[in-house]
Amino acid sequence: MVDTTALVALVVAAVALVIALTQLAQQLLATAYVIRKCDSIVTGTLTRGGTRQWHWRQFRFTVKYQSIVFTLPPSVYSSLGINSTISVNSTIKSIPSSTAICERATMTRPQRTSAQACWISLLQDLTAAGCLTPEDICTKDESGDRIPDDLTVAPTRVDCMTILLSSIAMGMQVFRYSPTTGEIVLGGSSGSISSSNHPVLGGLLHYSVFSEERNITKPIKYHVHALRHDGGIWANGVFGRFRDRSYKPEMVSLWTLMNRKMPLLQRCGWSDGLAVGDADSGPGAACFMALGHVDVCEIAPPSVFRAYAAHFGEIIVKAHHIEVLKFENELRSSAGGPHGPFTLNESGYSRDELKSSSPYLTGDLTPFQHIYTEKTSIVPKASMMVPAGSLLKILGPQVENSWLRLRDNEQDPSSYCPPALLWEMLQLVDRCIRLVVDQVPQVYQAALRVWSDEIIARASHILSDVGAPSWGNPSITMEQWPDTITSIHEDAMPTIEKACDASPEDMILIRHNLRLHAELSALRSAYCTVMMRAAPALGPGLTTNSNIETALAYMA
Repeated sequence: MVDTTALVALVVAAVALVIALTQLAQQLLATAYVIRKCDSIVTGTLTRGGTRQWHWRQFRFTVKYQSIVFTLPPSVYSSLGINSTISVNSTIKSIPSSTAICERATMTRPQRTSAQACWISLLQDLTAAGCLTPEDICTKDESGDRIPDDLTVAPTRVDCMTILLSSIAMGMQVFRYSPTTGEIVLGGSSGSISSSNHPVLGGLLHYSVFSEERNITKPIKYHVHALRHDGGIWANGVFGRFRDRSYKPEMVSLWTLMNRKMPLLQRCGWSDGLAVGDADSGPGAACFMALGHVDVCEIAPPSVFRAYAAHFGEIIVKAHHIEVLKFENELRSSAGGPHGPFTLNESGYSRDELKSSSPYLTGDLTPFQHIYTEKTSIVPKASMMVPAGSLLKILGPQVENSWLRLRDNEQDPSSYCPPALLWEMLQLVDRCIRLVVDQVPQVYQAALRVWSDEIIARASHILSDVGAPSWGNPSITMEQWPDTITSIHEDAMPTIEKACDASPEDMILIRHNLRLHAELSALRSAYCTVMMRAAPALGPGLTTNSNIETALAYMA
């Protein structure tokens, strides 16, 4: 009887052992499917693959893996008035690990495969472009138990605002952006981002790579610098918010800026109201005037501008190009003549992509000081004030009387000037504006800008009848434009002289510099407008009603 009992106990123990081993094998087999979703192939070898951990109390394995989370700097979010939904551990101890991830992401980018997670592909592109730095990246341990069964790769958490802004900097257009409802659609030549609502995770994003170019293009690098601007000039501009220093230095909507200009425009004959319509009517003029005072950064312009980009800005820019060519032609035909030895060039000018451009900023204005000093005696024109070597390369000044060809060509500047060149010209014009303002006694500088605005409002009204799609008679209009500002300036001077009660010496400075300031300010607004028309549109997703909002999402 004892032997029988022992035998039964042995059989029961053996069966229990078999069951236990079966359960263990089942756990191993179950984790094999999970661990395949987060192995080193999925993570592009940027992190270690998933690892198994045995839990005695639960008698089962769990899978742990490392995901990579990333977000734009806090300064960008604070400028937008929101907080990132992703926190990054950027301590001194974590930086070496993050640096290694960035370096490896850039190095492995040319060898990426379709088996890796799409968030790894996006990370590779963003680090290669410079959108992300080691301070923006860290790894976090995640549980494989939380990977939904219907996903083939492990997801990572992302912040929707980081995805939006970095994708725009990479050249994508915005077709839909509503993070609270999980609807995000972006696309461009390099790739696209689409969204869906997952029953477990919520918002789920997917990045599709269209281009496998090894090198990041130069325009993308310029936009990336603007993306990381501490003041958020570019990031706010995407949502149609700008800093208007003529009022007070705060970020306000384009709609607010346009409303501030409408009373002046109405006094100068422009139509009232801001309903979307003809860009060369009151709304377009209000946008044009507002652009003369806002800070601008290297741009992929917000689509909010598109409905109000005045076509007459093209005429003003082209008139400037004709003046530059004509001036260059005079210099070539009369070396050492009435204009002296001065030649148009960019000697001493260096590009700084990390700063915004504004007619109100302070700083070194060389090499423009000597240009103004040489030309003050002959009351220079805007074309004499702006060094434009790269512009002349585009327009071909070596051809005799090339300005005549440009005048008779009905091609818009937005079609023959690349955005980078227009941005460069804008920076040069802003420096010249600051130099002109510095020539006027400080007590009259604020009034100078007000008088200048009124001259521009009256002068630009003459261009309102020459709009898209027909230029009317552009050659005559463009030739007359510089004289238009001069004529209105002369008409305004008697009233200004009575109003300011300045000394004769100060009045001479005001008279000369007011005309020049009006020319340059109109040119500044025109270059901003043409940049909006020249660069690729961001699509219909961002409008004046777009809210600055973000949300947590997943990417797999």
